[in-house]
Amino acid sequence: ITQVAYTLADGTSVTLNAVSEPTESADSTDADSASSSAYETVWRLASDPAASLAQDKGQSLLSALCTYATAQTTDADLSACGFDAPVFTAVVTNEDVQLAYACGTDGWYLQVEGDTSVYTVDTSTVQALLLTENDLKTQE
Repeated sequence: ITQVAYTLADGTSVTLNAVSEPTESADSTDADSASSSAYETVWRLASDPAASLAQDKGQSLLSALCTYATAQTTDADLSACGFDAPVFTAVVTNEDVQLAYACGTDGWYLQVEGDTSVYTVDTSTVQALLLTENDLKTQE
């Protein structure tokens, strides 16, 4: 995954980009270590790449996007599931998959663009996704 872009029900949009950065190590003081630095993938806001993010919140968000389904329904009423006004829509870039999350009459649901099925999701999964840019930033 190289990018996650999502929009909350209130219209707030967040885009996170995966960036490869050198890891900081205690012995990186000489020139040799700079050329052999290890790298790690961190997530940065597209609108504010210099902002310090709580990487654990970003990882929770990614985990929630990857472990979403608890049940599948192939003949669901999309309106009753809340898809007329989803609370969260996301585009996960690597394969450009679009996901929509909605609150229906009896729980939370997910629909994947191009798939006619509706998937039941856990409340904790949805809560991990409803983060604004400020929620993702480290609080100093």
